[in-house]
Amino acid sequence: MNSVKLLAIAVILGGLALFIKGGYMQAKAHFAQFLVANAWQKTLEQGGEHKPWSWADTWPVARLFLHSGQKSSASLQHNDKGAKSLYVLAGAVGRTLAFGPGMLLSGAKPGEAGNTVIAGHRDTHFASLQYLKPGQVLSMQIPSGETIEYQVFDAGVYHESDAWLMEDTDRSILTLITCYPFDALFANTPHRYVVRASLRQTIEKS
Repeated sequence: MNSVKLLAIAVILGGLALFIKGGYMQAKAHFAQFLVANAWQKTLEQGGEHKPWSWADTWPVARLFLHSGQKSSASLQHNDKGAKSLYVLAGAVGRTLAFGPGMLLSGAKPGEAGNTVIAGHRDTHFASLQYLKPGQVLSMQIPSGETIEYQVFDAGVYHESDAWLMEDTDRSILTLITCYPFDALFANTPHRYVVRASLRQTIEKS
């Protein structure tokens, strides 16, 4: 067998290995989301904190809905077919952000006075932040089953040194943070895309 054939076989086998690895990672990610969703359902039904898998050091604390417009109604999160649904996990650290956006534990809980800060990766869960504009409505289901509704009042690019964005406030604010630019080829960029929204209303559990 000549060197050309050996090279061709090596390239094919290498491509196949990458394909299998990619498929495995995708399957693993989908299964993780299934487990997170199951844990969230247990939280709604039983209360308390439910880990998606036994060795997890995080758990779902909310379900965030990013809506396609300014609509608002008591059943918005169920009827808005353009809404993107994300399970929010406890803790905004790297190992948590791999599975979903993470809520800063030192911040306020959703709906309470203060700043609720949630971070996510720009190339996965929070890629859609770039389409949010002032006036648009966001909603968040909390463990009680109630829905907290927010309205965006600011969306833009900030420097990573703008720590005031995560400071406490005297009103109920939701702050969503991801890296910027969205199409950056490298990680650890100094800029952040930040969406800020203020409490609009609390909708009772139906």
